[in-house]
Amino acid sequence: MRGLASAAAALLGLSACSSEPAAPEVLVPGLAKALPALSEVRLQQGDASLVFERQGEEWRIRDAEWRADRRWLQPLLLGLANARCDEARTADPARFGRIGVAWPSVSEASPDGAFARPTGRLSLTVEGREVSAVIGYPQARGGTYVRVEGAPHSCLSAATLRLPARVSEWFDPQLWRIPTERVIAVVVEDPGAAALRLVPGEGGFRPEGAIIALTPDADALASALAAPRQLDLRAAGSAEPTRVLRLEGEGDLAYALAVWREGGATWARVIAAPDEASAWYAGREFRLPADVAEPLWAARGTLGAP
Repeated sequence: MRGLASAAAALLGLSACSSEPAAPEVLVPGLAKALPALSEVRLQQGDASLVFERQGEEWRIRDAEWRADRRWLQPLLLGLANARCDEARTADPARFGRIGVAWPSVSEASPDGAFARPTGRLSLTVEGREVSAVIGYPQARGGTYVRVEGAPHSCLSAATLRLPARVSEWFDPQLWRIPTERVIAVVVEDPGAAALRLVPGEGGFRPEGAIIALTPDADALASALAAPRQLDLRAAGSAEPTRVLRLEGEGDLAYALAVWREGGATWARVIAAPDEASAWYAGREFRLPADVAEPLWAARGTLGAP
């Protein structure tokens, strides 16, 4: 009997040793369940405040008449919904700044965005309660420092929670996107020259009346104008455009982009758009990335103009 008792005690000891430690606590309880119906997210980053509102399948930026860039917002929300407090960190507010979870933020990204470690405060409603989480610095070996306001301490989560270096990057970079097969014509207008009309045909876009396309430049221009993107946006100024590009699509679809150079950058203003989208562009001008801008500046001769 004594042997049986010893064996039972040993088995109980092994069972106790083999029990798994408790899983880390979820950072924002209930968020994963609430996420599909979440309708509003508030963000503070630097001196800026943005409110994202769900409209159908898209997120829009309130008072900006613009779409939010899902490549930033969606991963951030999904990451936060699944994030856990994998390692408890400081509870001392005086030390929050060291890991980027102080709010207001006590550090700033470098002016050019290089080696930026942007932080921000995300606020949302989960199961009827207001929750605010400060997204801190990424950790070199993976994970992100986070502090949920009201929690007893900050955390290092294994989740990847990233913010863009510039607030302007929250804005969807796509100005519009039209399938090239729906483009009927592209018109290039330069000061002192007749308008050059490019139409699709054998081998790609070509000057109207030409039998075949002689160079790929007209095709590249049409592709860039059918799906232009922006790197930055600002209030419209008084700069004079030096080229106007018009896109004619099926039905009454029409867009027009006026472009000019400032130093090495190309800026653009949307001067024609469908009625339902015109408010998005009013009073703004956009800096175009090089892969969009360069085809738009193609010389008339390389486009096949006589």
